Amino acid sequence: MKKKIIVYDFDKTIYGGESGTNFFQYYMKKYPLEAFLFSLSYIKEVIFYLVKIIDLKKLKERFFVFLEKHSEEERKNLIKGFWEEYGKMNYDWTKAELAKNKQESDMVIVSSATPKFIIDDFLLSLGYDLVFGTEFEGDGQKKFISKIKGENNKGQEKVEKLNKWAKENNIEYEIIKFYSDSLADKPLFDLAKEKYWIKRGKKVKGMPSRKTILDKLFWK
Repeated sequence: MKKKIIVYDFDKTIYGGESGTNFFQYYMKKYPLEAFLFSLSYIKEVIFYLVKIIDLKKLKERFFVFLEKHSEEERKNLIKGFWEEYGKMNYDWTKAELAKNKQESDMVIVSSATPKFIIDDFLLSLGYDLVFGTEFEGDGQKKFISKIKGENNKGQEKVEKLNKWAKENNIEYEIIKFYSDSLADKPLFDLAKEKYWIKRGKKVKGMPSRKTILDKLFWK
C-alpha cells in the first residue's frame, strides 16, 4: 500500500515553545512544593549531562521521575489541564496548513522527542492522523515508570520509528512535505520532497542553515 505522507516536528514547529519544559512549569503551579524539591535534586543531573557522565536519554528519564509519585488520574488531569492552558501556544498558521495538508496527502504525522503520553491525545484531537513521540515504560500503566522504551525519538530514530510503523502496516510511504525548526531532524529533511524550516514561528522553504545552540547542547 502506497501512501503520501506529510510529517511535522512538534516543539517550535507546531507549538511555540518547549512542551516538556512548559509541562513542568504547569506542574509547578499545581504541586509547588514537590516541584521545588525535585528541581533541587535535578540540578545535579544536568551537570552530569554537561560533563558527559550521563547521556541525553538518561537525562530525560531522570527528568520525568517527578511523575512517578502521582496516580494515573492525577497524571491525566495534569495533561488535560496543561493543554487547556498551553494549547493556545500552537502557531496560528498551523490550523490552516493542516487543512491544506489533508487535501494533499493520505496522512499527516507528527514525530517529536516529547513524551508521547503528553502530546498524543492533544494532537489527535486537532486532526493529525498519527503521533510518534518518546515512549516510556509507564505509558498507559496505573503506575508511571520513568524509563524510556527503546530510544529517545530524535534524529535518525524518527526515521526508524516511521520505517517500523510502515513495515508493520505494509505501507510504502513517500514524504511529500516535512516541517521542522531544527537540523536535528536532518534525517527526515533528507527524505522529504519539500522541506520547510520553521524560523521563529514562520514557515520558510528549505532547511536550516546551521545548528542552533539547543542542537549543539542536546541534539548532537
